[in-house]
Amino acid sequence: MRLPKGRGAPESGKNVLGVVLSPVIGIFLTVFLDLLSFGMFIPDIQLRAKALGAQGTAIGATIAVYSLVQLLTAPILGRLSDVAGRRRVLLITTLVSTVAYAVYGQASELWLMIVARGLLGMAGASVGVAFAYMADMTEPKDRAKGMGLIGAAFGLGFILGPVFGVVLLRIAHDSPVLLGSAGAALSLVNLLYVWLLLPESKPKHPGEAVPQFENFRVAFGTPQLAFLLLMFFAINLGFTNLESTYFQLLADPRAVFRLDVDEAKKVGAIVLALVGVLGAFTQGYLVRRLMPVFGEVKLVRAAYFVMTPTFLLVPVAALWFPGILLILLMGVASGLAQPCLSSLISRNAPPRMQGGIFGITQSLGATARLLGPLISNTTFAWRPQLPYIIGAAIIAFPAMGAWRLRQPPLEETAIGDAALTIA
Repeated sequence: MRLPKGRGAPESGKNVLGVVLSPVIGIFLTVFLDLLSFGMFIPDIQLRAKALGAQGTAIGATIAVYSLVQLLTAPILGRLSDVAGRRRVLLITTLVSTVAYAVYGQASELWLMIVARGLLGMAGASVGVAFAYMADMTEPKDRAKGMGLIGAAFGLGFILGPVFGVVLLRIAHDSPVLLGSAGAALSLVNLLYVWLLLPESKPKHPGEAVPQFENFRVAFGTPQLAFLLLMFFAINLGFTNLESTYFQLLADPRAVFRLDVDEAKKVGAIVLALVGVLGAFTQGYLVRRLMPVFGEVKLVRAAYFVMTPTFLLVPVAALWFPGILLILLMGVASGLAQPCLSSLISRNAPPRMQGGIFGITQSLGATARLLGPLISNTTFAWRPQLPYIIGAAIIAFPAMGAWRLRQPPLEETAIGDAALTIA
């Protein structure tokens, strides 16, 4: 990928140690380390909250506090990265995550776990900054490929993270202390990596600060950009129905799986690892091969078309066959759609607002993940299949909406990078 011209990106890619490092690889490693530590806690969060006394909606609320804080902080951090630089914001968030994991490891009461989740929500708000960093470092024609690399970093984190998490929990006899210590150590490594090795992608330009309300005005006042953001919100809202109930689904006696708690953690971690492998391969390789041939819009259409029925069938299909095939198919579809949708959002956002727009994007995702666990865990208590029926219905909206999109020419520019028309 070539660095963009005229966007203020550093020419040498040098960091404070003077080491030449590809910025694209640099942000890939930053996101990978962050998601590796985050992924370790996935097998523990839902069942840990239940063990600490939460039930039904309370479990959803414990999970959702992460997204509530992310909702409030993502636009702020995105705008701050536009003004002060991406690297400074990443330094702050990796420091916060180090503290948060240490707190989680000592969470012997529910309120302490909620505090740790809130701190992690603030740290997780930096995802939009990572996407903006990649947008700084790629030209429009390479944007989906760059976003795919970030998605691959997410996938690899989810491959290794849950597996490590299960191993650490078994070593510690289900105590969160070792898990929290390992997460804090990984976040500290990430902090040192960003500080010493990651170059800045966007130098400060005094007078370029964009008021926060201006970011919102552009995001929701521009039809094509607002439409894409609505699709992003809907797909995230639909997927949280699976993410926040899947481990419970495996262990619920009313479902088809009926595993015990320990087996549910093990099987869930294996399934997520397989999904992560396919997701990383899809976003890191397939997107790079398919995007130049088909374009972002056609890939989004095909992927969302596949997601709706597979999501609906997950809770009623036998685990290993055909259930695992459905999960993996959905992972591939999501791996194709996510970087392409992010690319289209980036290409419709002004260069000086990349951080702010992606901050709003992540805030919308956080809103979806805030509402989703509350809805899914409440309905799961009634019937374990309900969250998946609701999720499939929600995903059907962006699946249909994708057919209103038209692929923009690579050389066309509007609001900064490219225009996307809606039929």
